[in-house]
Amino acid sequence: MSEAESYQFDIAQGLFREKAIRLHHQRYEEVGFFASEEADPYEKLSKYFMAQTSDQNVVGVTRLINTQLEDLPTIKNFHIYDINKAKLNQIEPNRIAEISAFTKMPAHDVGMGLIKTVLQYSLQAGLTHWICCIDERVYNYMHRMFKFPFQVIGEPKVYLGSSTVPCILNLKECLSNLKERRSKLHEYFMENEQEALKVSL
Repeated sequence: MSEAESYQFDIAQGLFREKAIRLHHQRYEEVGFFASEEADPYEKLSKYFMAQTSDQNVVGVTRLINTQLEDLPTIKNFHIYDINKAKLNQIEPNRIAEISAFTKMPAHDVGMGLIKTVLQYSLQAGLTHWICCIDERVYNYMHRMFKFPFQVIGEPKVYLGSSTVPCILNLKECLSNLKERRSKLHEYFMENEQEALKVSL
């Protein structure tokens, strides 16, 4: 059964936002990224996106953190190369956000649906770039399998327990790349784009 038939993807609001946050903390505590009851300073600055089952269980989550560039977690926790700092400062502040907290429950194949949802929201909100820090193995996998043109913007380091790469993703460039090299994936990401999510950053 396809993601669209099995799950609903949307912005997490109200009780569902609380469920999404709880899932994020639960999964990150399980793998040692968060200590038990650790406060998350970015929670109030984030818009959460969820995958839920037909019985309204939240089984996948990701988020966009929207704050000043220098306060984004990747910028604060990694050494960013000077040339990339200069380029980042040329991007309008309301055009860039950090994508993070990407996690799901085992046995629920909701990753692509979450990416599609947050991507369509980002385009509707006028975002042009995502900042992120990615496990090095995931970074290599995304390049190899999905042709996502992540650009490394700083020095990799061990962060939250694994070797992690600080990156930026130009959304327009990503979609153009996918259209040329992974057309079916591009079609999937862009289908039903006219069904606007409630956009506010």
